[in-house]
Amino acid sequence: MSEATGADTAEATAERSDERPRTAWYRRRLVRGLSWFSTFGVAVYAAVRLFGIDSGWPLVTSIAFVPYAAAAAAVWAGVQAAVRHWRAVAATALLAVAMAAAVAPRAIADEQPSASGPELSVMSVNLYVGSGNLEYVVDLVEEHEPDLLSVQEMTPYAQDELARLGLEDLMPHSIITSGWAAEGTSLYSLHPLERLEEAEPDGIFYQVAAEVDLGGGETVRFLAVHAAAPYAPHRIPHWEQDFAEMPRPDDGAPWILAGDFNATLDHHLMRELIDDGYTDAADATGEGLAMTWRPLEGYLRGLVRPPAVALDHVLADERAAVLDFQVLPKDGSDHSPVLATIRLP
Repeated sequence: MSEATGADTAEATAERSDERPRTAWYRRRLVRGLSWFSTFGVAVYAAVRLFGIDSGWPLVTSIAFVPYAAAAAAVWAGVQAAVRHWRAVAATALLAVAMAAAVAPRAIADEQPSASGPELSVMSVNLYVGSGNLEYVVDLVEEHEPDLLSVQEMTPYAQDELARLGLEDLMPHSIITSGWAAEGTSLYSLHPLERLEEAEPDGIFYQVAAEVDLGGGETVRFLAVHAAAPYAPHRIPHWEQDFAEMPRPDDGAPWILAGDFNATLDHHLMRELIDDGYTDAADATGEGLAMTWRPLEGYLRGLVRPPAVALDHVLADERAAVLDFQVLPKDGSDHSPVLATIRLP
């Protein structure tokens, strides 16, 4: 009798054990581990941006995509919520908000300082190693009538072709440096120019500095910018050198810098340059999230095409008032032209 009772008890215990609910798949260690690992990755990326430690490759390259990373982190927090990993949701969402808070002010126009000096229109174009639509560039100049034009990636062919198309008639003053590949950078102006070679960064791309005579005793200093592209480890030192050697505002005539900085407002070197006395025209007018560059064909035979980022900027002395900023349609180049209107102090 006791043996039968013992057998019955063991059988009932086994049946109850089989009836216990199994751990849901989304609560398994592997899923939770992957969730936390992804949150850790978001935390590292956010820390690099928020603490300005984007130094060396690939951090310098990857930090250009903060607006997209903030959006991706928010989406991933939603995925974590779907699998009910609430602690990870809270951490990832907090990081997404922190990154969004760093970029959101770019979409809000800032109050500008009182300025009573001459009004200048500044345009920047990148010729895509001289192979862009040069007729389009001349058409833009005819339409918008900029006072100053910064041209990057000027080749000997592009120089001759722009002259044939009449650019030098539209903007009679110029300092032209052409080169093979992306080396050449040039400055065209409606006003007389005096070159300031001592203010030009000694980089792998030519960059042209000049004092512009606006008449009536008014002058402005201008740098046509083309910083080295930090796409590989060996280019990072050149990129850093360009930023270190760019002119800073002082007690003299105001500076305007315009061109392809190969940096976004999420790069700490760009923010430090601005903090030294400049205003970014796009940021000041609420257009700081308007993107200016995306490769035409991508990499790895077109399989990888990064999203657009804002590499082209107009920086004005912080005493000046930025009245307008536009990203113009691109045509034949991987960079969009940019146009800013500035009133000098």
